[in-house]
Amino acid sequence: MSSAPGDHGGRAQRTPTQRAGLPLLLVGIALLAFQLRSPLVAPAPVAEQAQAAWDIAPAAFGLLTTVPLLCFGLATPAAPWLSRRLGLERAIVVCIGGIVVATVLRSVDGFGFALAAVVLLGLAITIGNVLVPAIIRRDVPQRGRAAVTSVYSVAINVGTVITSLITVPLAGLVGWRAAIAAWSVLGLVAAAVWLLLLRRARAAAAAEPLASGVPAPVERFRPDALVLLIAAAFAAQSCSYYGITTWLPTLLADERGYSPAVAGSASAVFQLAGIAGAIGVPVLALRLRPRTVIGIIGVLWTTLPIVLLVAPEHFLIGSVLGGIAQGGGFTAIFTIIAEVGGDARRTTALSAFVQTCGYLVAAAAPPAVGAVHQITGGWSAPMLVVLGTTAAFLVFGVLAATLAARRVPA
Repeated sequence: MSSAPGDHGGRAQRTPTQRAGLPLLLVGIALLAFQLRSPLVAPAPVAEQAQAAWDIAPAAFGLLTTVPLLCFGLATPAAPWLSRRLGLERAIVVCIGGIVVATVLRSVDGFGFALAAVVLLGLAITIGNVLVPAIIRRDVPQRGRAAVTSVYSVAINVGTVITSLITVPLAGLVGWRAAIAAWSVLGLVAAAVWLLLLRRARAAAAAEPLASGVPAPVERFRPDALVLLIAAAFAAQSCSYYGITTWLPTLLADERGYSPAVAGSASAVFQLAGIAGAIGVPVLALRLRPRTVIGIIGVLWTTLPIVLLVAPEHFLIGSVLGGIAQGGGFTAIFTIIAEVGGDARRTTALSAFVQTCGYLVAAAAPPAVGAVHQITGGWSAPMLVVLGTTAAFLVFGVLAATLAARRVPA
């Protein structure tokens, strides 16, 4: 493939958003990425106050995270449809608007109202999850796609960490409801940037009607061997991430006797290390083959459950290595999606298929790991489950990267 099919007729032309300015697009992607996870984690630091106010059990409170995760899997087909109807930029503005509205509504009334709001939140975030790889594929030159995907992944991790750290002191000043609603303010900033991108894209498209006014034919998306491998790798990545994120603090409290604060620090380290992984992937990609990069990430992933199995006292080392892997794995997979997708529409369809498979499987990971722990009464068997998912990422990821390398355009 000497040119990306469907990218405005094979002629070397810049897309409307490229002409609007790549630096502004980079800012827009970073702000959008911040909104794709921070509203989800905002209630966790104030869980006790929220549960008391809503008079609900911890299991019910967990639905505020589980329901959006299910939306990630079930609602992904809606994102390509919305993109075709509105265009990428307009669809992302709708995504951000939905996130802002849902973030505010979640804290307004009782738990039932909050649960309905997180359904909207999950739907809105799903749109952004699916469309970002398509925007990167369409508007970023090939050599810069890994770096921009890295910025996207870093912004997700930074948003998660900042939200976790600031929500509690903010709640002390304004109350827990206002504290979790306050993260909508950054959504308004993100919306302003994307509205500016949309306006500039419209102006550029109007100036070059022949370059951007011819609609590409809609082809039915048919997953092939590569797509299935990418989906399997993403499912393994997501299972590993959510399985560890959900149960690591509890494991350390049970196995090491740590207080909730100390046990929770491991999760913070795990998230922070993801930033290093996201940055490291494009750097390694300059010197190493993609399959080698994913191989390194896969090996690092397996070290976390191994450390927790044989030497849980060294959990910080395992958390750092596993955290690097989770950030790097996410970046590597979405870089592959952006590289092999073809045109923006096919990349959207590919992203939707991969995320549908991945998140539906990942939604089962936390309860499955918890069920194995309940049945066995210990943490060795659950960590063997996580070791299996990380090993699956290594195998499927290397196979996907090897096959993808044969399809990336020159």
